[in-house]
Amino acid sequence: MAAHMRWEVRARRPFAGGAPYHSLGPLELITGRVGYRVAVDDPRNRGIVDLPLAPAREDGLVEFEGDYTLIAPTEAPARKLLIDVPNRGRPLALAILNGAPREAGGQHEAGDGLLFRRGFAVASIGWQWDAVDGHGLAAPTARTGGAPGGAPIEGDVVCRIQPAADRPFVFFGQLGDVAYPPLPGGGPAARLFERDDDAAPLRELPRQSWRFAREQDGRLRPSARCVHKDGGFEKGRVYVLVYRARDPRVAGCGLLALRDAADSLRRGDGPNGAPFEHVLAFGASQTGRVLRHLLHLGLNVGADGAPVFDGMHIHIAGAQRGDFNHRFAQPSSAGVPAAGQRFPFAGVTVRDPLSGDRGGLYAAAAAAGVMPKVVATNTSFEYWRGDAALAHVAPDGASDLPEHPDERSYLFAGTHHVGAVWPPTRALPQTGEQARHPFNTVDHAPLTRAAFANLDAWVVDGIRPPSSEVPTLADGTLTTRAAVLAKFAAAGVAGLDAKRLGGLSLLDLGPDVDAGVCVLPAGEGAPYARLVAAVDETLNEAAGVRLPDIAEPIGCHTGWNPRHPAHGAPDLPAIFVGFSRFANSLPRRADYERRVRACARRLVAARHVLAQDEARVVAACLARYDHVAQARQAEHAQQAREADG
Repeated sequence: MAAHMRWEVRARRPFAGGAPYHSLGPLELITGRVGYRVAVDDPRNRGIVDLPLAPAREDGLVEFEGDYTLIAPTEAPARKLLIDVPNRGRPLALAILNGAPREAGGQHEAGDGLLFRRGFAVASIGWQWDAVDGHGLAAPTARTGGAPGGAPIEGDVVCRIQPAADRPFVFFGQLGDVAYPPLPGGGPAARLFERDDDAAPLRELPRQSWRFAREQDGRLRPSARCVHKDGGFEKGRVYVLVYRARDPRVAGCGLLALRDAADSLRRGDGPNGAPFEHVLAFGASQTGRVLRHLLHLGLNVGADGAPVFDGMHIHIAGAQRGDFNHRFAQPSSAGVPAAGQRFPFAGVTVRDPLSGDRGGLYAAAAAAGVMPKVVATNTSFEYWRGDAALAHVAPDGASDLPEHPDERSYLFAGTHHVGAVWPPTRALPQTGEQARHPFNTVDHAPLTRAAFANLDAWVVDGIRPPSSEVPTLADGTLTTRAAVLAKFAAAGVAGLDAKRLGGLSLLDLGPDVDAGVCVLPAGEGAPYARLVAAVDETLNEAAGVRLPDIAEPIGCHTGWNPRHPAHGAPDLPAIFVGFSRFANSLPRRADYERRVRACARRLVAARHVLAQDEARVVAACLARYDHVAQARQAEHAQQAREADG
């Protein structure tokens, strides 16, 4: 059944000053809104929760609309299209793959033009109904009976809160604004729980001890965004809020938006007026999980029955899906056990020994003959979060899994979720929250760029990417977090408490979870495997793709970093970040440079680094060396002054 699309152009202007890019020539940036009409009875849409309860026209079509941008050539059509899935409204592909400034979302500058030199037009499609700004989607509201006059639907919303300071009240938005306000009057059935960490049991607090309110001008005022608690909230402690809300959005329409917009552009119905031979997708973190969710639901089917996406680069998503397709889903939510944190985790079909279920993330796509090529790249952080290993080991951690024939998977050893942080700091600029150790300085962008180029060659030219490189049980490079932390403790490095670390567990979300209606908070049962890469004698990870920082180290680099003591719970991890810790003594610079250059050449030969990025990798290592050398000289000078004093 064909999709019904309406592309509205609001502005066209030259992109990056109209600079030409090889065969593409000059580019233009097109911005506007795209309207969708989807049929409830279309078999391709049957997995979308509450779609039958969305208001529909007389012809049975449900309407919604969202934002888009398209960067496309003005003279000759591009053969290839990249769908950049915006992360919380922000396009990321040009920033991550082209090196364009992140502040502008890469939508106004081309960086080094990698994507355009490879012949790609780039479209960013709004899919997230609760995005605060940037590319969003006006998803329909579900109501009883589906008609506009139907009765409102009520249900539970769950939020996780971990304050960085002792506070009388806290904001409960989930990496964004509050998606659903509580019912008027504060929701008398609301519940607030506390726990020492994500591995501890929940303890419910008396309802009379807290309220939906905030302190302002010395007075307590009602609030739909904050919770006030007698005695205040303790820094570092984990709180879970469950409250009643009304009018759930059909969040899964965001998945349909990505599919149908890409399909329309593929067929030449978009504002550029030309079809594409190949369509790839790029998603990072939240939006990597979106792509995993789309494949799990078998949504990669176009109006003509052909695959919409020929390839997907799923970056730093771990083995999770997310809050993208259940009632009262909050797409910006992270770290809250919900429907998107359930089995299956791996692409291949396996049996879950914890639940007895059998499934595979890619089973529906493979059965329908619409499985794309997938390159999955993760940092050490996603492993330490407690889930990434589940993409390639059995749910109970008892055995390695065979590789899916259409997937390649890579651990970028010794890197972390947010990419290189340079110059060194221990404070997140967005929030001011600190970690105990200075953040990880290793730049994994060259590995990401090469991984995408390998996917491109796989899809277009049939050139297989390098073999997967992940830690395995078979070669002894996959182990427990406790084993790694013991090595750091022996070296005198302040670490984490392995017994208090979270991860994925068998969840009980009630009898109607498969229909998208969850009982919250989730009941947490036996844990799934929570395994990480083993470390060598230098405390660097022994498996995965190893940049010179890891293979020829002058320090150690991790995907975990303890919270700063000032923010509470100092033996729990700070969110998203690892750390770099450099040696007290360094090799001769000339010797180090020689080893780094040799390592970079090996990575280029193995196709893990592009030839054009070899010098970048070497320069980054030498910059870190020089920074550490200068710091050590300053320390020695200070020690000498103190000795003389």
